[in-house]
Amino acid sequence: MRKARALLVSALLVGGALTTFTAAPAHAESLRGVYYDYSECQRIGQYGYSQGWWGFWHCEAQYSYYFLYA
Repeated sequence: MRKARALLVSALLVGGALTTFTAAPAHAESLRGVYYDYSECQRIGQYGYSQGWWGFWHCEAQYSYYFLYA
């Protein structure tokens, strides 16, 4: 009984670790560029979308700059 319990606990720990390390986020965004103008950020975002570089993108304004996330 003791060996079976130790084996079960080990299997659960390994299974949990594998699930944690192999899980990918559902929607991972990364910074693709920083621009001075909102129109430039939109233009590059749309160009990347049309080229198939990313499927979803948006521009965020911070500190008088525009950050392109995709």
